[in-house]
Amino acid sequence: MPVKMQPTSVIKARLGLEPNGKVQKFFTNTCYKHMDKYVPMDNGDLRTNVDIQPNSITYESPYARYQYYGVREDGTHEVKNYTTPGTGPYWDKRMVSAEMQDVVKEVQNYVNRGGK
Repeated sequence: MPVKMQPTSVIKARLGLEPNGKVQKFFTNTCYKHMDKYVPMDNGDLRTNVDIQPNSITYESPYARYQYYGVREDGTHEVKNYTTPGTGPYWDKRMVSAEMQDVVKEVQNYVNRGGK
């Protein structure tokens, strides 16, 4: 007897696995949460002036690019002192290196709970 299954797209949508779906949103927000401690902080504007979309995190402070790359676009004025310990340029890569296994576990647990 043949097994009748829903189309893959329907299954993915039900599980929240479609592009920009609830699992993608959870993953992005989990990355943001874990990344926060690696983002340089003086008065907090860089950490809070953020646009979070289902598949992207954009730090929108005027100096965000300078802080992220550690140098201005023209190659001058290298950032020499990140005032908060553990922070610095390429904070997403710092988080991935240190905490991606935790992020993956959290996302897997979210999927296992049915997106709850």
